[in-house]
Amino acid sequence: MTFGQFRWYMEGVQHARDATLFGVLGILTLGIVFGPLALSQARKAELYGIDAKTGRVLGWIAIGWFCLGALFFIAYLIFFFTFVMQAILHRQGS
Repeated sequence: MTFGQFRWYMEGVQHARDATLFGVLGILTLGIVFGPLALSQARKAELYGIDAKTGRVLGWIAIGWFCLGALFFIAYLIFFFTFVMQAILHRQGS
């Protein structure tokens, strides 16, 4: 292996590590920010010939987890405001 090949390999490995890191950060914090970053880094690693399945999978999990949380938050807001409006209407009717 020549120095150029080794450098090429190490750049790909670094992108794969970054993809995994961004995927984990996306699951733990903002999936909508770090999920796409993980997918981007995984794609770059694969362009260098390095397998980055872990980063790609974690990126998609982070995006899905964020979307699921957002849906639950919207459902909670709808439930809360419906409950408050019913309480207000009931109080005015009494």
